[in-house]
Amino acid sequence: MGFILAFLALFLFVVVYLVEGFVVLFVGVKNRKWYKVTSRRKFMKAFKVDVFGNYLFADFWNVALSKNGYQFGVFGETLSSCFGKKRLERSLTWFGWLISIVIDVVDFTKWRKGGHCRASIMTDQEIADFLNR
Repeated sequence: MGFILAFLALFLFVVVYLVEGFVVLFVGVKNRKWYKVTSRRKFMKAFKVDVFGNYLFADFWNVALSKNGYQFGVFGETLSSCFGKKRLERSLTWFGWLISIVIDVVDFTKWRKGGHCRASIMTDQEIADFLNR
């Protein structure tokens, strides 16, 4: 039963995410700043999904992407932050390195800061601030 409920919950999450995106795009934005407003909202949603994914799938991340050292799964921390910390301590598997490089390539705005993963490293205080919102 838990397997079916988990699948249903993730399926509904994806459907609601897509439908809500269209609602915000066409209904919630009433002026010409629609791109800026929707971009900011999408970034915040991506950030929260990133934190959620780090926490929810920690066992997978630690088995598939981690040799040892810092562990995935700290609630309030993004996957990007974990990738950055693990890259600094050189404790990612080859697959983890590949994923972190893909993330860095996609976010070209952070190339001058050492890449997305290194620029996204969160301190304990930043994690606590996120959790206290």
